[in-house]
Amino acid sequence: MRVARSKHVTVVYNPVKVDLGRLRRAVERSVWPGAKVTWFATSTEDPGYAQASRALEEGSDLIVAAGGDGTVRMVALAVSGSQVPMAIVPAGTGNMLARNLGIPLALEPAVRRAFSGQGRVTDLCRAELTYPDGCTEQSGFAVMAGVGVDAGMIHRTRESLKAAVGPLAYVPAVFQSLGGGNSVRVSITLDDAHPVTTDLHTCICGNFSELVGHIPLLPDARPDDGLLNAVILRAEDAADWAGIGGKLVLDTVRGGVRALASGGGADGASPSPRTMQYIDGRSLALEFAEPEELELDGDAAGAVTAVRFEVDPGAFRVVCLARAPAAGGRGEGAQWLHDLQL
Repeated sequence: MRVARSKHVTVVYNPVKVDLGRLRRAVERSVWPGAKVTWFATSTEDPGYAQASRALEEGSDLIVAAGGDGTVRMVALAVSGSQVPMAIVPAGTGNMLARNLGIPLALEPAVRRAFSGQGRVTDLCRAELTYPDGCTEQSGFAVMAGVGVDAGMIHRTRESLKAAVGPLAYVPAVFQSLGGGNSVRVSITLDDAHPVTTDLHTCICGNFSELVGHIPLLPDARPDDGLLNAVILRAEDAADWAGIGGKLVLDTVRGGVRALASGGGADGASPSPRTMQYIDGRSLALEFAEPEELELDGDAAGAVTAVRFEVDPGAFRVVCLARAPAAGGRGEGAQWLHDLQL
């Protein structure tokens, strides 16, 4: 008779964002019986990638990312292509991947979901960054990346303010980033098409549709369709921004009403104003006339002269979906453990 080995769980946590005592107690209450739990803290020098890579080397069956979007991004990059699932205990300001996947934002429910939920295969977006000195860096993101208003917002927002007031910390930086008109001169190449040179204010590309507040910035984005979605914003004045804001508000309200009425998502976006252009493809390359600030999943990546994004389909699996109890009296946690043993 073959005896199944005990499962190994690794928790990669940000000690600045997470109450370690509360997290440990929550994990102890929810973890699979007999499972070994290893704890790795992130640091400024190692924000999660090295810790998750070590967890893979040590044979972890599940890696839990407990922290903000930066920690989650690093763990996602590390586990991509490994077949080892990750789970999320959100403890940041935006918590973008958790929000888009419907993972509870409170600690206790999020931990319970990590050990009882169902996995979802998700695309990852790879990124090659080119810096002003000519050096390149391989990176990536799970939710969204961009230049313009969102990158300026990230660059101008202090960590201390984020810790104090949460998402409201971004408000002053947003208004500071709205000015300047279409000052970004960029050459855009979508897939294998010829490059197009244009002026824009902001370009945001992503794998998921929603911002904080269920705002569907990329309404056609799906995390498992093998496509990268992007929106280009060209806004010169307050009237242009009002048109963009009006569309986003209308789409948000429509999505909320539809969800309440039928439990569905936010399909059926309103017509776009002339200041918004949507594109999609498997790869997107941006080459800037001058260095531009870039953000990846809310992390400031610095000023770049070029960046190339490419979708890596089905690159990682996230435990996010609530699972109904299986027939025959098997509980959620036992069912998830059974699935891992298959």
